[in-house]
Amino acid sequence: MYKNILMPLAYRPGHHPDKELRAARAIAAPGTRVTLLHVIGAVPEFRSEEAVTKDALAKVIEHDLERVADSFVEAEVMVVEGEPSETILDLASSKNVDCIVLAPHRSDTGEYGSTAAQVVRRAPCTVHLVR
Repeated sequence: MYKNILMPLAYRPGHHPDKELRAARAIAAPGTRVTLLHVIGAVPEFRSEEAVTKDALAKVIEHDLERVADSFVEAEVMVVEGEPSETILDLASSKNVDCIVLAPHRSDTGEYGSTAAQVVRRAPCTVHLVR
């Protein structure tokens, strides 16, 4: 059982985090702290008009994650801008996470996508991959 879980969630059409949520609940100790995270890619400076769109998207995602967070006793929601694998790894270290629950998303014919591969290779804690 884990006491501090980081759960990065990707938002894309057709993806629902039900499997990740079930996995996190199954491995959580009583009173576990869960951090629900979504990482939004950086906006190039020359495309700054998209920042308004990303800010609006971030608010929608944050609101949705807050509803999901209500199902945990102690939860935090974070929607941040950055490179996904680096952000996940940095947060896992800075928050002393003992388990990352992650659903890998493939963009090619590999076992799992590049973000999951980087997290699995470099995480400072256990990584629970959900298929």
